[in-house]
Amino acid sequence: MRKKLIFIITLIFIPILLFGNPSQKQFIKICPSGSYFELDGKIFIPIGFNYGVDWPDFSNLWTGNIGGLKWGDPESVESTFKEWHMYGVNTLRIFMEDASDPSGSALFEDPLGTVNESLVKVWNYIFEYAKKYDIYLIIEPFDPFWMSKNWIESPFNIKNGGPIDSLNQFLDNPKTIEDTELRFKFFIDHWGDTSHILAWEINNEIDLWYGNNNTGAINEYIKTISEFIKNYEDSKFGQHHLITVSTAAPVLSGDLGQVIYKNKYLDFVTTHLYLPAVDNPTNTINPAVEVSKAVVENLNKMDYSKPYLDSEDGPINGWSMPTSKNSEYHHNMLWAEFASGACGPGLKWPYLFPSNITGLDTYNAISNFINSPGINWLYFKALPESNNIAASGVTKNYVIPFSCGDNTARVVWILKNSTKDLKNVDFSKVSLIILELEDGTYNIEFWNAQDGTLLKTIKVLSQRNKIEVNLNIMDNLNDIALKIYKTSN
Repeated sequence: MRKKLIFIITLIFIPILLFGNPSQKQFIKICPSGSYFELDGKIFIPIGFNYGVDWPDFSNLWTGNIGGLKWGDPESVESTFKEWHMYGVNTLRIFMEDASDPSGSALFEDPLGTVNESLVKVWNYIFEYAKKYDIYLIIEPFDPFWMSKNWIESPFNIKNGGPIDSLNQFLDNPKTIEDTELRFKFFIDHWGDTSHILAWEINNEIDLWYGNNNTGAINEYIKTISEFIKNYEDSKFGQHHLITVSTAAPVLSGDLGQVIYKNKYLDFVTTHLYLPAVDNPTNTINPAVEVSKAVVENLNKMDYSKPYLDSEDGPINGWSMPTSKNSEYHHNMLWAEFASGACGPGLKWPYLFPSNITGLDTYNAISNFINSPGINWLYFKALPESNNIAASGVTKNYVIPFSCGDNTARVVWILKNSTKDLKNVDFSKVSLIILELEDGTYNIEFWNAQDGTLLKTIKVLSQRNKIEVNLNIMDNLNDIALKIYKTSN
C-alpha cells in the first residue's frame, strides 16, 4: 500500500517538477519576433498611461475612520477600471508610492522600515481591480523627481534617520540598495504571483536624478536589483516578471547607451520622450514627427534586439495651443509611435492641463486595430520602414506616412500635415508606394484611426516587391491606419 501511495504521489508531482504548476498562469514574456510581448501564447501590446496611487480617480481607495468620521469608497473606483478596460486600456505605469506630498502620507515607508499600511490597502484594491479588468502594471519603486523636490522631508535623508546626504549617493549606498530590495520583496510576497504585473521598472529616469557621470553606478545598480528580483521570483514561482529601467534622455549615446541598450539584465528598453515639440507643443504635427524619429533611433541603436517603449511623454514646460487640441496632440503621438515600431503607443504623463484630461477614444481605436485578425503579431517584426514607404503624386507633400513591419506585413499610419493649407488639396491624387514586400497577394485594410472602425479591405498584388495604393479615402479624414498582410503567393 505504501509503495502504491508513493507511486501515485510521484505521478502527480513529476509533471509539476518538469513543466511547472499547470494551474499557475504564465507571466508576460517577450514574443518570438522580439518586437512585442506575449501572454499565454497570445500577443500582448501595452496600451495605457501613467497613473498614481493617490491621483483623483484613486482617491476613494484611501479609507479611514476617526471618531466616527469615515472616508473613502473603494468600490466606486471599480468603475474607473471598468471604463479603461472598455476603451482598450490594458496597461498602467504606476509608482509604489507618491512622494509629491511633503507630509509623506502616500509614501511606502516613513521612516524607512515602517510600511504604510494605508497604502498597502490601496494596493490590495489596485491589484483586485487590475485582475478583474485585465489591466497590467509596470511598477516603479521611486519617483526621484519628487524625492528631490521634497528632500528635506525624505525618509532617505540622513537628517531624518535615512542613510544618505543626497540622491547622488542613492545608487551605490548599501542601505538604499537594501531598502530597494526590501520594497520589491514586499511587493513580490504580497502580489507577485500574478501575470498582471507586466514588468518591474527598477528605477525612474536613472540617468538624471542620481548624480552626473555615474554610468558605472547605474550599471551595477541594474545588475544588483535585477538579479535580486529574478532570483527571488524564480525561487518562489519558477518564473519571473520582465525587468526594465527608464531614462530621462529620449535617445541614449556614449557610455549610457552602452549600459542600457544591450544590457542583459534588462528585458526591454524604456526612455522618456519629453522632446522640444512634445513638452511645449505649438502644433499637433511636430510632436508626432519627433516621437517617431526617437522611436526609430532607439530601435536602431539597440539593433532591434528588444522591444522599445516610451514610458513617459506629454507637455511639462508649457501648453500654448487651445484646449481643444489636447486630444489631437496625444492621438497623433500614440499612433506615430506604434506605427514607427514601438512595442505600444507611448504612456502619457498627465502633468499639465489639459493633458491631465484623459481622452480614451484613441486607445480604443488602436486596441481595435491590434485585436482584429490579419497580422500575426507574435511573429511580426516591427522594423521601422521609413525608407521603404513614400507618398507620390502632385499633393504628396500634404501627408506624412509612418510605417513599420517586415517583408510580409506592414503597419502604416498616414497623417495629413495640418501645418500646411489643406483647403484645396485633392487627396485622390495622392498614392502610397510601399517597397520591399514579398511578391504575392495582400489584403490592405483601411481603418478610421479616430474611432477604430474598419472602413474597407482591398486585395492587391505585390509585384517586383512593390505595392501602390491610392489614398482618396482620406478626403474626409485627418488620418488613416493601414494594416497590410500577405494572404497568398
